[in-house]
Amino acid sequence: MNDFRKMEIAQSQLFEEGALNILNGQAMYEDFRENKRMGNSDYAPFNEAMCINATATQVFDSAFVKTRAAGHHEPVEHYIKKVIEPLHGLFHKKYASIVLWFGEDMFCQMNLLTLLSYLEQSGYDGKVFLNSFKEDEWKVNQTELTLGTYQSVYQEVLVNHEKPATYTGPIMDQAISLYLDMLKEDNAVVTYISKNPHLSTAQLVKRLFDQFPEMGYGDSQYIELINVVRA
Repeated sequence: MNDFRKMEIAQSQLFEEGALNILNGQAMYEDFRENKRMGNSDYAPFNEAMCINATATQVFDSAFVKTRAAGHHEPVEHYIKKVIEPLHGLFHKKYASIVLWFGEDMFCQMNLLTLLSYLEQSGYDGKVFLNSFKEDEWKVNQTELTLGTYQSVYQEVLVNHEKPATYTGPIMDQAISLYLDMLKEDNAVVTYISKNPHLSTAQLVKRLFDQFPEMGYGDSQYIELINVVRA
């Protein structure tokens, strides 16, 4: 996602101070902050890819940080600087509302689920809004969410790798199904990679973007998967 200027964002009370906008990734964060797309609200990026690698039950605690850093093959200090420190406001300021900006693809939805689990775990009692969008449409749909079930869904899906007992709605439900399918050795992406050995990594990554837009993977996720399959 790169051309945020195409986004259709409705004016609302969420432009007021006292709101924290959490954006899916550094590029989106920099665009929103520099252009004050939500007025004088605060902005923070979630620089993670929760759809890959293991995680821990308590979001953002020391076990979570160590587990996620190990999965990304990076030092804990680097992970803290990249993922934890940019979320300083979430941990240390009191906000009347939190606005989560995430796409409808699997990558974004697993990030969203992680943050919603954290809000429940931390006892957040303000309003929570989801501003969701499809990259090919750029129209933002705003929904007010009710906390209460996401911690258990996070545990079932991202920790235990099980289908959740609670229905989360059509978009997240589809994303969860895609996530669980990707855990299988013979998933659709692996099969596609295996059937195209003649393509270079760069060519294959481009094909995968076109073939599986619902995944939301970036270059790094696909390249890592290609390397594993072709090893």
